Amino acid sequence: MTSAPRVDIADTRGQTTALTVTGDLDLHTVAVVHHRVADVLGDHPTVILDLTGVTFCDSSGLNTLLRLRRRAQELGGRLVLVAPPRQMLRLLSVTGAVSVFTIHGSLAEAWAAIPAPGAPPTA
Repeated sequence: MTSAPRVDIADTRGQTTALTVTGDLDLHTVAVVHHRVADVLGDHPTVILDLTGVTFCDSSGLNTLLRLRRRAQELGGRLVLVAPPRQMLRLLSVTGAVSVFTIHGSLAEAWAAIPAPGAPPTA
């Protein structure tokens, strides 16, 4: 049985918003995640997705993440993934998608890697 996903705002700092995603990311549920994240990208072009609570991800979920990543890039931002579960990390690895995402082990680690507003870029 599919567990409907929830997407909640965890924190917002400048042009970056962190969202927590819980539940399944599959053919029947990805529209919820896509619409919620796409709405946030309109105001905050960099989105950190905390995936700790994701219970399942299929190719539809992966495709949604790839589409959202492209949209973030079009807006001058990026999509950062945090703590994808083992099954999801395997899917990212097997498909080669792991190389196109920035992935952090924790939300704190992801925030630390985002430059503060107005800070010069680091090499």
